[in-house]
Amino acid sequence: MNSLDTNLLFYAINEDCKEHIKAHALVQHALDHPTEWIISDQVYFELYRLLQNPIVLEHPLSAVQGWQIINFYRHQSGWMHCCYETSFMTEIAGYLKSDAFPPRRTFDIVLAITLKKHGVGTFYTRNTRDFEAFHWFVLIDPLA
Repeated sequence: MNSLDTNLLFYAINEDCKEHIKAHALVQHALDHPTEWIISDQVYFELYRLLQNPIVLEHPLSAVQGWQIINFYRHQSGWMHCCYETSFMTEIAGYLKSDAFPPRRTFDIVLAITLKKHGVGTFYTRNTRDFEAFHWFVLIDPLA
């Protein structure tokens, strides 16, 4: 099973960024093969926030426009979706209780464990370094 990180969906949508063409091609490939992909709801929440952020977009989307994009990916793309479950907290807590684990990586560990528990074998992201320590899936930066 494959999954996409927020950054790639954002680049695929944002035609103004230099990563758009490659990211759009990857997302189109995923749309053409929907049964091979599962996306965490966390990714959709992060994407929704980015689409309305005037710091990252010159023309941020309205709430309705942002929701329409999320709704398409989550309900019409054919991709499966998954989310954090409370039973994951035991594994997550092992990281959060460690002074060696940086707090800024909290969302990364929640996403990584969510994807692992839902059978993801390959994770596409621009931020491969953020996930290297987990060793649960193959990491691919399709824009490198």
